[in-house]
Amino acid sequence: MATSIGDDINLATKHHHTTLNQLTLQFLPFALPPNTSSHHLYALGLSHFHPLYAAFETSFRTQLCSSASSPRLAGILQELYVADLERAKALQADIDVLLPPSHRALISDKVPRREAFQRHIQESLARKPHLVVAYTWIFYMALFSGGRYIRSKLRAGFGPSISSALPAGLYTPSGLAFWEFPGGHDGEDLKLEYKRRVTAVSSRLTEKERADIIDEGVYIMVHLSDLVREVAEVVPDRAMALALQSPAHNVDPGFQGPLARIRPPWLLLVRSLFPFSAMEFLSTALGFMASRVPGQAVASRPLPVQLRAE
Repeated sequence: MATSIGDDINLATKHHHTTLNQLTLQFLPFALPPNTSSHHLYALGLSHFHPLYAAFETSFRTQLCSSASSPRLAGILQELYVADLERAKALQADIDVLLPPSHRALISDKVPRREAFQRHIQESLARKPHLVVAYTWIFYMALFSGGRYIRSKLRAGFGPSISSALPAGLYTPSGLAFWEFPGGHDGEDLKLEYKRRVTAVSSRLTEKERADIIDEGVYIMVHLSDLVREVAEVVPDRAMALALQSPAHNVDPGFQGPLARIRPPWLLLVRSLFPFSAMEFLSTALGFMASRVPGQAVASRPLPVQLRAE
């Protein structure tokens, strides 16, 4: 009997999961109190992932309606589709809640690594619909392990409803819709049902399809790590740019945390003159020095956790 393709993806991406875990744990604290009093850094970071979820979920639904696939593959796709797992709409709802309209122009700036990843998703799923197995496994299952950890940190930092600090009556969603699921089981029933379906279809995949899916799983994990690096690179500068455009008395206090502090305006100019690797080193050094400034609170290093698909 064939092993679950989900287990095979986990095994092939184990090393890459570790890298992604480390990057997430490194940068997440900067978007949380006490390093910021605002939701905006978190929301700006979150906005980078919406196009990816939208790309593969739209492609998945397109394939479900297509007559191009063989009856066998069409049946596999139909069995894997669980509508309540879809996250693009929930993710957009969180961005709408947490990021004021005046800040949203920052989302449209060019982000080449994410844009390339988005194009890859659309083109790859059009050519090989079975690759949707890799995307649903990685993008959905991670929400039930590492996602629970991230949600707990957001709740601890901003309160159970992280939109509660926004003007009263302006919003009703919690700001955590991306991490929450319908029903009374907090999504655990959806997770178990999806894993059951993945196991059920695994034996109906050809050897070539299984190899394609595993290879795509590795590609996804590598490029998710690249995307986290890109978020850490561009989000603080966007926040700083917004602060510089605002009158002094309107500068968002949430942008005065360590990430803003280690990217002062002069650094924006220097970045255009040095390669990314050199800038990464300089930012790290500046962050270290900033953490030693008396009276400047920085987040302690969180305990290691596994932010991976189960």
